[in-house]
Amino acid sequence: MANEWSLEFSDARGLSGSLRLTVRDRPQPAIFDARLSLPDDGVVVVHDDDVTPPRRESQLVVRAEGLWAELLCETPDEHWSFGLEAFGVQFDDEAQAAVSDRGERVAVGFDLEWETPDRVYGEILLGRRQFEFDGHGRFAT
Repeated sequence: MANEWSLEFSDARGLSGSLRLTVRDRPQPAIFDARLSLPDDGVVVVHDDDVTPPRRESQLVVRAEGLWAELLCETPDEHWSFGLEAFGVQFDDEAQAAVSDRGERVAVGFDLEWETPDRVYGEILLGRRQFEFDGHGRFAT
């Protein structure tokens, strides 16, 4: 059995992404996935299927080599915060990301807030670039 938390988001510029944490029964490791799709800049993928599971479900913090992520319940069913500092792999497009694990290594960060029913806002970092984000999203547990 597994518990999963996921956020999908997009904005009017075509910037979109997702974040997913899957916590399986112990002693199995947790799985973390994040994607970022930027018009004209390709796709960035962060994936680790060997993450130490978080200790609490109200403040989900995971760490692994090159990865720190926090999913924090601010107000149940109304407001969550998402933080990510990681190294991802950047691909030219979704097709390349689907068949390869070789691309350019790039720093990626999320500092995002989700509020019911579907607003996502905050900041996204990619390498040295910063994107203010104000869009829509779906959060599920």
